[in-house]
Amino acid sequence: MASDKLSVVVRVDVDGEQIQIAATGRVTTTSIRGLYPVVQRTKSLGGGLDVEMDLSEATVEADALDELRMYAELYEVPVRLNPEHANVTTLPSRRLATAGQAA
Repeated sequence: MASDKLSVVVRVDVDGEQIQIAATGRVTTTSIRGLYPVVQRTKSLGGGLDVEMDLSEATVEADALDELRMYAELYEVPVRLNPEHANVTTLPSRRLATAGQAA
């Protein structure tokens, strides 16, 4: 089972044509904000190399996925997910049910 902590590794391929930012753990709308600066810094230091985010080994919450899609499109960064989206989860609502609500 994946950890709740987001862990990021930056890899440069042997040919030096692409940089991959691979993340494991849980990608939430909060933790993803820590990933954005890594992407921007990697792009700025990459000397024009293509940068890809690989989240295929991470658990991605559905809300974070929506935000990630907008970011990827805006900054032209491809994102790799598990092909079946098996790593995308939907958390239950954080709204608490109260005893006073009608059934």
